Amino acid sequence: MDPTRPITLVPTRPDSHQGRRRRDEGRTTASCFLSPPSASDSQYTPQETLSRRRTLALEAIGFLLAPVVIRPQGDEKDNQIMATDDCDDNCLQEDGSLSGEGMNGGNGFEALTRVELDIAYSSEKLLNLEILLMIVADRANDFEAVSMEYKDISDESVMKAFESDILSGILDMEVKELQSFMCLLQTEIIEAHQQVSQSEHFEESAAKTEEKLHDAEKSVKKLQDSVADILDQSSMFKRTLALCHCGTRTDESEELDNGHLSSISTKSKPQSLDQQRHVLQMLEKSLARELDFEKRLSDLRYSEEDLKLKLHYAEREVYCMEELMEICLERAFEAENAAEILLGTSEELAGRVQVLQLNLNSSQHQEHEMRSKLQESLMKIHAEEAAKERATHAELDLILSKDRGASASKAEDESVLSSSEILSLKDKVRTLEEKLRESDAQLQLAKASIGTSQQQQSVLQSALSQVENVIEGLKANVLRTESRAEIAEAKYAELSKTNVELNEELFFLRNSESEKTNLLERRCQELDTQLEHAKASVEALEEQQNGLYAAISDMQNMIENLKTKVSKAESRAESAESKVTLLTETNLELNEEMGFLRGRLEYLERSLQQAEGAKTAIAKDIGIRTKTISDLVKKLALERERLQSQITALTKKNKILAEKCKTKENAHTSLSYNLEALTESSTTGSQVEKPVAAVPVSEKSAETTVSAEESSGGHSKIETVRTIEAAHLDPKTQSRVRVSDKFATSTYDDHEMQPCSES
Repeated sequence: MDPTRPITLVPTRPDSHQGRRRRDEGRTTASCFLSPPSASDSQYTPQETLSRRRTLALEAIGFLLAPVVIRPQGDEKDNQIMATDDCDDNCLQEDGSLSGEGMNGGNGFEALTRVELDIAYSSEKLLNLEILLMIVADRANDFEAVSMEYKDISDESVMKAFESDILSGILDMEVKELQSFMCLLQTEIIEAHQQVSQSEHFEESAAKTEEKLHDAEKSVKKLQDSVADILDQSSMFKRTLALCHCGTRTDESEELDNGHLSSISTKSKPQSLDQQRHVLQMLEKSLARELDFEKRLSDLRYSEEDLKLKLHYAEREVYCMEELMEICLERAFEAENAAEILLGTSEELAGRVQVLQLNLNSSQHQEHEMRSKLQESLMKIHAEEAAKERATHAELDLILSKDRGASASKAEDESVLSSSEILSLKDKVRTLEEKLRESDAQLQLAKASIGTSQQQQSVLQSALSQVENVIEGLKANVLRTESRAEIAEAKYAELSKTNVELNEELFFLRNSESEKTNLLERRCQELDTQLEHAKASVEALEEQQNGLYAAISDMQNMIENLKTKVSKAESRAESAESKVTLLTETNLELNEEMGFLRGRLEYLERSLQQAEGAKTAIAKDIGIRTKTISDLVKKLALERERLQSQITALTKKNKILAEKCKTKENAHTSLSYNLEALTESSTTGSQVEKPVAAVPVSEKSAETTVSAEESSGGHSKIETVRTIEAAHLDPKTQSRVRVSDKFATSTYDDHEMQPCSES
């Protein structure tokens, strides 16, 4: 970087990451530049160190004025302003002549936006210039302290003088550029007013833009006032530096004449310098805190965005889980409905089964009654048959015993016996017919019971096992009746064998009996056919029962499947409920974290506002103190000029008086008196005070003031030095004054020769 070339400062966007990075780099380079000479600088020559520190100074000021970027000015356009952005590195270039071609291109709204952007950038640049002003003030105070503290001019004083000089020059240049830019902003605002007044189509928007332009004018005026204050302070610093350069040769003579003043100033200045350094350290700490707060705010914003995304995803998951829960609940409701329907059907089937069981119990009771009746009838038949057999045996015995009797009596007896037997056989046939009728009635009753059972089974579709028992009982009854019929047939065969001898006699009776037996056989055949039909119906009932058992097993399987599905749905619902509870807990935790972070943000914003208020208050205090210091420095300069003029007049008078005193006598006595006067003046603080009554003195009132900055705000103490004319003094005192003048002139010449020899 060529130090001889002029530089221009280009404002960048203040909230960009590049601006922050440059600001941090600027602070590091500024700390390197503003630090005292280190051991590493000893390897360079003084000129190399000066050039090196100048380049570092330029880089440091460029970074310290972020968003101000320092770049050399070449053949390009002057005063070109570039507004850089981080997101895209597009550059909006505006020409320095804003009142020319650039302003005529857009309308009033575009001009308003440009004005607002320019005001924002200029305010940011003004803040940076105020920071630079504080640094310049610190350097000027350090340089003044060094020049007042050391008798000889050291390398440190030279470096600090160079630093303060270059910083003040850069500050003056930047302030002038900002002032010219503010003038251009004023012209731009005036042209924007004209453009808005010319546009009659949009009255409401024009009124709003007029208000905004008035606000912009007010802000521009405030910025101009602050720029003027900075210019005044920079000019004061220039004056102080010039006075310090000019007054380096005359400081030691003033120290000899005004030793008490220099002692007071050296005692009070370190306190003020320490205070200023403390204030600057506090400002640096506040700036570091601001940077930390900005970083924390950015981190908190990123964390807020992440939390918002997490909440959004959590809400989406909750919504999906709610949909799944609704689907699961619908399925569970359907399963519950199906289970209730199946339970109802199963209850209906159970009721039907109970009804069938009751019917079967009633049918079994009827079967038991019929069996008891059949057993009673069989017992009666057995008893009757036994009685008949006994009667027949007795009759046969009687016939065999009486065979040998008379034939007439036998014939008559046999006829009587045959008639009696015929009557008994008729009675037996009647009884058999009654029994057959009873069996027919029983069969009809059985048929009726079977029909009722079939109807009940068709209606209820159950109780098949009990029907089978009934059918088995009926089969047993039929078998019993068949066995009884076989026994009766055997008995009839035996009776036929016994009655062979009587067949011829009872032929006509036998014919009638044969017809009756045929009828009985036909009835037996009909009973057999009815039994076969009953067997077929029982088989059909068994098949129906098997089908019902299969349907019941299928329904049981369906119920078990539905139960498993319901259990699965309940497990899914429980898992979904657990997930929902977890999500609600996470949402509550996230809400608590959000509340905590918002509280932290509010606390940080409040602390930032407090820090800004403290910073502004400190800046105001520093400005007031700098103004007071500058006023005191002006007064010091005036008093120094007045003292120099008085000292020159006194030296001339002392020379004249010394020439006059050469002609007089008693030179040795005057020298002794002069030495005594010098010792007395050093003890009393170099003040010559005589009572007015003893010596008539006419004062010419040459008052000198020496200011020293105190901790409370820089109160100044001014002491007066009185000069006495030689005409009003005694001859002894006149001789003493002449000797003191000679001594002062000799010491002054010696001190003037020392810097010339050193330079």
